[in-house]
Amino acid sequence: MKKRIIALGVVSLALFACEMNQKPLEPKVRVDANTTDDQKFSYMLGVQFAGPSFENIAMRLGEYFDVDYLSQGVIDNAKALKDTSFKVQIPMDSMRIIDSYFAEVSAKRTDLARPDSATEMSFNGDYSKLRAYVDSVMKTLPIKRPAVVTYGEVKVNEKTTEMQKYSYVMGTQLHTMFHGVEKQFDQDFDGDFFLQGVRDACMNVLDTTHAVQMSSDSIKAVNDRYVVKVREHMQKRREEFMRQKAEAAAAARDSADAANDSAAKAAETKAPAEAAADKK
Repeated sequence: MKKRIIALGVVSLALFACEMNQKPLEPKVRVDANTTDDQKFSYMLGVQFAGPSFENIAMRLGEYFDVDYLSQGVIDNAKALKDTSFKVQIPMDSMRIIDSYFAEVSAKRTDLARPDSATEMSFNGDYSKLRAYVDSVMKTLPIKRPAVVTYGEVKVNEKTTEMQKYSYVMGTQLHTMFHGVEKQFDQDFDGDFFLQGVRDACMNVLDTTHAVQMSSDSIKAVNDRYVVKVREHMQKRREEFMRQKAEAAAAARDSADAANDSAAKAAETKAPAEAAADKK
């Protein structure tokens, strides 16, 4: 088993060396002294959403996302949310098929990393040890790198690979998550900075010389500020909801009281007429 792991590691390193030909790309937008807090927050979300998934899914599937198709998914999903006549390039039914296909790919790759029966028995049923073993072997398996990234527009067609399609699907999902944060705050954030964060995080995984434009400390500081903001916003929403609820209850009571008063007056008016009728 050890020889197999070493051999796979050598293949992985060789593949990495052969494909390290990506030239630095000029970012579409820059985080600098003029960048607003909202733009920094948008960028930070792109980094946080894309970076871990880009790396983890590559380990699970044996292939990195195509950054250009991932980006196109983000761009198209943003357009589709703003313009209902615009449709993303992969329909929902096809997305589910693609998800199912790569779930099978992931399962097969995980099987490659499972220990032999003797090694597994040595764990005495401790799942955490088995999981750690599988993860350690998964990290040695070769990972296919994407084509050279261009930041250009791409189209899904008959020549598009399954991984490129999956990259596109993941891009739409990343933007859906971003839009979910917008709804939490009841405001629009900067989609261009979010997309740049996605791109920078992915490029940093492919090559650490492609640094993200915010330090870890800056990202944490922005994140902390917006955690406070969203809590304050949610508190205001709760207070507004309770105010509206109280107003609705008061209006309902006033309406009921008015109806009771009207009924009482009608009864008072009717009573003398009924008494006169009785005397007759």
